[in-house]
Amino acid sequence: MEFIYCAFCKHGRKAYTKKHLKLRDMLYCFVLAVLLMLAIWQAYHPALFVAFAFFLIIGESVIHLRRRVSIQCTLCGFDPVLYVKAPKLAGCKVKKVLAEKKSSGKYLFASKNPFEHLQGKINKPPRQPNQ
Repeated sequence: MEFIYCAFCKHGRKAYTKKHLKLRDMLYCFVLAVLLMLAIWQAYHPALFVAFAFFLIIGESVIHLRRRVSIQCTLCGFDPVLYVKAPKLAGCKVKKVLAEKKSSGKYLFASKNPFEHLQGKINKPPRQPNQ
């Protein structure tokens, strides 16, 4: 787990940032497959490779899902993965979550207020051409 900051509300939190299996995780999957093979057949069996592939698939899926769930901000609902794919949809999701929090009023007594660091849209005056 790493400490990361939300790109929208600027609050920090812990999240899983590991995207894929590492060599150590693959070794654990292999050891688990060997132990399963020895528990079932008590000797070498070619099904070891099928079990190893199965454990790799399960491990990769768990790491991917764990990262995907934890990277979304729990305070404002901002999802950076969704923002990369569909920024308007991510914006609608954040607006919905913030509207629900504002209408409930629970944020007033929370230790982390999602409205604390929000900045409004900065409107700059249009540049005048040099004459």
